[in-house]
Amino acid sequence: MGKVKSWVMDREGRAADRGSMDRYYGRQPEPHIWLDNIGRSVVTESNMTKEEKDAYMEGWLNEEDRKDWG
Repeated sequence: MGKVKSWVMDREGRAADRGSMDRYYGRQPEPHIWLDNIGRSVVTESNMTKEEKDAYMEGWLNEEDRKDWG
């Protein structure tokens, strides 16, 4: 996705970012969007469009790096 400031991203971009981060940290996919930078304002899956859910899953499926907890 590239290094884009989160305040510039649209909701699909934010969804892809959340998917990527969930995969990186070893979490199971659970589509959501953070509208801010700290997770206080969250859009849940039931309020996401199909395109936003697809963007989340694309971010989750394409994340190749993993957090090293060791």
